[in-house]
Amino acid sequence: MLNVTKKAAALLVAAKEAEGGSPSAGIRIRQGTTPQPGSGTVAIGFTISDEPQPDDEQFEQNGLRFFVEESLVEPLDGRTLDVNDVGDGPQLVFR
Repeated sequence: MLNVTKKAAALLVAAKEAEGGSPSAGIRIRQGTTPQPGSGTVAIGFTISDEPQPDDEQFEQNGLRFFVEESLVEPLDGRTLDVNDVGDGPQLVFR
C-alpha cells in the first residue's frame, strides 16, 4: 500500500479546500500521459473526487481519503508520497 506523509496529506488537504472540494471528498491518484514515450516513467495526476471509480483501491491516511487507480496500485505499493520544498514551492514526490 502507498504511504502518505503528514506533510503531503496537509498539502493535499489545502489544495482540496482551495478548489472547493467537499469535506468528505478524497484525492484520486490516476495515471496521466507518459512525458517521454519509451522512457519507462509513468506520469501521475491527482484529482479531487467525491467517490472512487469502481476498480480504485481505497484507503485513508492522515484524515484524508485516497482512491488509487487500479493500474497504479502495484507500481505504488510500498512507495511513500512526500513533499519536496523547492524554489517554486512545495512539490509532491514519490519515494
